[in-house]
Amino acid sequence: MVLAGLSKRRMEETIKGKVAKGELPVPESGAMSYMLAKDGYLGDSVGHWHPHLMFHVPTTDNASWGANVVCSPVVQNDQFRDVPEPETIFMVPVGKWSDGSTARAEK
Repeated sequence: MVLAGLSKRRMEETIKGKVAKGELPVPESGAMSYMLAKDGYLGDSVGHWHPHLMFHVPTTDNASWGANVVCSPVVQNDQFRDVPEPETIFMVPVGKWSDGSTARAEK
């Protein structure tokens, strides 16, 4: 949709329409992705972040995964609550980038 030149608003409308019609399924158990490249860029408000795994699950609350709890490795960014897909994305930072170098520790 981006390559086709659709605006962000039009993309969101299209995705919401596909969800409503059942054309975009809820993530299955075990769905995950990862961002391990040093040049990864999450957007203007975030910039670069840790290398991390992302677990895609049907919409749920943070407590179901222990997200954002002190000493928990699981993070859920409320910025991702606004996605039109029927999912929650939990992230787990990892210690190494895809090239094997160590990622710097965050406070």
